Amino acid sequence: MSGAPGVTSLATAVAACWPSTPLTVPVLVEADASGGDIAAWRSLDSDESHKGLVSLAVASRTPAPVRVSGAGEAWAQAGLVGAPVTEAVLRYAVEVPGGLRVVPAPADPLEAGRAVAMLAHNPALLGSGRVTVLDVGRAVPGSAGAALLRHADVVIVLADPGQVGHAARLRACAPVLASLRDDGIRLGLAITGSCPHSDGEVSQIAANLPVWARIPHDSVGAALVRGEHRPPTRLRDRWAAWRSQRRDPDSLEWMPLIKAAKSLAELCDDFSGIGVAVRERGAVEVGVA
Repeated sequence: MSGAPGVTSLATAVAACWPSTPLTVPVLVEADASGGDIAAWRSLDSDESHKGLVSLAVASRTPAPVRVSGAGEAWAQAGLVGAPVTEAVLRYAVEVPGGLRVVPAPADPLEAGRAVAMLAHNPALLGSGRVTVLDVGRAVPGSAGAALLRHADVVIVLADPGQVGHAARLRACAPVLASLRDDGIRLGLAITGSCPHSDGEVSQIAANLPVWARIPHDSVGAALVRGEHRPPTRLRDRWAAWRSQRRDPDSLEWMPLIKAAKSLAELCDDFSGIGVAVRERGAVEVGVA
């Protein structure tokens, strides 16, 4: 079982909604030590042995020279010193319907855990993409997933403070979160579930981290990121969909999950300065308390 329900869905939505430019190719890396879900969701071809988290982790131990990408050449021509010029992460990603590039983790927790631990010791390749969104699942303090957090520009902590257990874990993780913030990493909370507490109250138990978003329950949006959503095709069904939602059935942003993820992606893009500022790191991590 996955150790962090909802994190993969949110991470996928954030990566898919990331502001796109010719110089930006968002890549979602499923670095969940408890095992991955995306390969099963999307029925990805298991014959592509050179793709995925395990191959990326192995390559991270002995990084080889990588061809300079067209985007990297454009950065160089623009005179942006320090901009990433490799596309190493993309070599291990598969493209799912809709255009998102994903580095899926194996479903086996033992295999996935080993790969995440390897990446935590050799994280350089994760910064080779212009935008890398990491799904680290439940980032237990002291774990390899938690170690990856220290290499990010921005960290989104997904939690349900309405549940006593989640609130207690938030409080217990507060020192670790404060330490990450002291290292200059931007951290914020994404609140899920029916939380009766105000943003200020939630922030107080989580090292005063700001609440960046409240993620609504959205079964249609969740089905979309899992590859299960099918928009209506018959005219009668499309008319019925429009009447029930008062939205274009081909549009996606009316879905509450997609709308929240788009706002989060734009906020993280602003915070990290991706696309405008010169920074060596370009990772955004989604974890769970």
